[in-house]
Amino acid sequence: MDTFMESSPVLISLTATVGIIFLLLFRCKHRSSVKPPPGNFSFPLIGETLAFASHPPHKFINDRLKKFGSVFKTSLFGHPTVVLCGPSHNRFVFSNEGKLVRMSWPSFLQKLLGQDSVLAKTGEEHRIVRAALARFLGPQALQTYMSKMSSEIQNQIDQKWKGKDEVKVLPLMRGLIFSIATSLFFGINDEHQQERLRKLVETVGVGTMGVPLALPGTAFRKAREARSKLDEIIFSVMKTRRSDLLSGTASSDQDLLSVLLTFKDERGKPFPDNEILDNVSNILHASYDTTISTLTLVFKLMASNPECYEKVVQEQLGILGNKKDGEEISWMDLKSMKYTWQVVQETLRLYPSIFGSFRQAITDIHYNGYIIPKGWKLLWTPYTTHPKETYFSEPEKFLPSRFDQEGKLVAPYTFLPFGGGQRSCVGWEFSKMEILLFVHHFVKTFSSYTPVDPDEKISGDPLPPLPSKGFSIKLFPRP
Repeated sequence: MDTFMESSPVLISLTATVGIIFLLLFRCKHRSSVKPPPGNFSFPLIGETLAFASHPPHKFINDRLKKFGSVFKTSLFGHPTVVLCGPSHNRFVFSNEGKLVRMSWPSFLQKLLGQDSVLAKTGEEHRIVRAALARFLGPQALQTYMSKMSSEIQNQIDQKWKGKDEVKVLPLMRGLIFSIATSLFFGINDEHQQERLRKLVETVGVGTMGVPLALPGTAFRKAREARSKLDEIIFSVMKTRRSDLLSGTASSDQDLLSVLLTFKDERGKPFPDNEILDNVSNILHASYDTTISTLTLVFKLMASNPECYEKVVQEQLGILGNKKDGEEISWMDLKSMKYTWQVVQETLRLYPSIFGSFRQAITDIHYNGYIIPKGWKLLWTPYTTHPKETYFSEPEKFLPSRFDQEGKLVAPYTFLPFGGGQRSCVGWEFSKMEILLFVHHFVKTFSSYTPVDPDEKISGDPLPPLPSKGFSIKLFPRP
C-alpha cells in the first residue's frame, strides 16, 4: 500500500504525459486534414507574379478558376494569396472587414500609391480619413463644386473638341480628367504644371502594374523616382496653401487640399503632413485612369449601339429643353439622368476599371472547407461575376436596361465596379458626376459622332481597359 502511494505520483505524471501526447497527435492529425485551397505558388519569392503581370488579370484568374474552383491559392508580389471568385465569396470578404480580414495591399503598391493614405488605413484611422475625404467627395460637398466642374468640361469641349472634324478621344479625356483633378484638388490651373504632374502620375501608374524590381530602367524604378518628384511638388503646394490659409487669402473648403489641411478629428487632432501628402496623391491616382477608361469606353460602346446613344441624346435634350437661356445644369438634373447612368453602369460591367482589391487574414480562417492561414492575402475581383452568364443574361451584350429600376434586378455582390462594404471607393460619386456632366455637354454641343475605326479593339493589358488606338471619331456639331 505504501509502495503504491509512493509510486502513484509517477503513474499520474506518466498518464498525464501520455494523454497530452495523444491530444497533440490528434490535433495535428485534425489540422492536417484541413488544408489551404488548391493552386500553385510557382517560383520562390516571385510566385506567379510574372504570369499575372504579363497577361490580362481576368485571363490569369479565369484560367485558374476553371482548374481549381472558386477558391484557389497563388503567390502574387511576394505574398501567398487566396483568390475568391463569386458573389458569396465577395460577401464574405466585405462583411468580415475588421473581423477576419483587413485591407492590405502588396507593400510596393502601398508605397507607390500612399502608405499613409486611406488605402492603407484600417479600423478607427480609416473611419477618420474617410470622414475627412467625405467633406470634399461626399454628395453634399460635390454640389458646391459641380458648377466649377461643369464649366471646366464645357471650356475643354469648346477649346479642344468644338470646330474639329475629327478628334482622338483618349488623349483628350486624359487631359480633361487631369485638368479637373488638379484644379479641384490643388487649385492648380497652369497647363504646363498640369502636364508635368500628369506625366509623373502616369509613370507611377505604369509601375503599379509591373513586377516590383527596382533595377535601373525598370517600370517600378521609374515609378518610385516619379513618386518622389510628385511628393516634392505637392509638398511645395501644401506649404504655400498653409501660408495662404493663415493669411486668409485661401478658404478651408476651396479644394481637397484645403479641406485636409484644416481638418481636425473629434479630439482636435489635425492630419500630419505625410498623411495629407499620401491622401491627396492617392485620390489623384484613383481618380485618373479609372475615370478615363470608363468615359472613353462609354462613347466607344454607344458608337457600336446607336439605339442606346439615341436614348441618351433624348434624355439629355429633355433636360436642356427645360432650361432657360444661360441656366446651368443642376444637381437634380444629374439625378434625373437615369438611362445615361445605366449606360455607364453597363460599361463598367463589361469593362471594370479596377481588377479588385486585397485583404489580409488577421487570424487563421476556416472557410469553404479550407484554411486560410493568418497573414495570407485574399483577393476578390469583379471579373469573376461581371462577365458570367450565371449572374447576367447574355453577358457579352451591351444591355443598359439590365440596370433599370435602380439596379434592383441585379443580384447582390455581383456588380462591384467600386468595391463594396466599408472599403467601397470613396470617390465614386465624384467620378459619376464627371462622367454624367461630360455626356451632357457633349450632347449639347454635338448631334452625333462616328468612329474612324468601328472595329478598334479594347485592350485590358495592362489595366485599365482602353481602346488600343485611342479611339478617333468624326464629330457632327449640333445646329
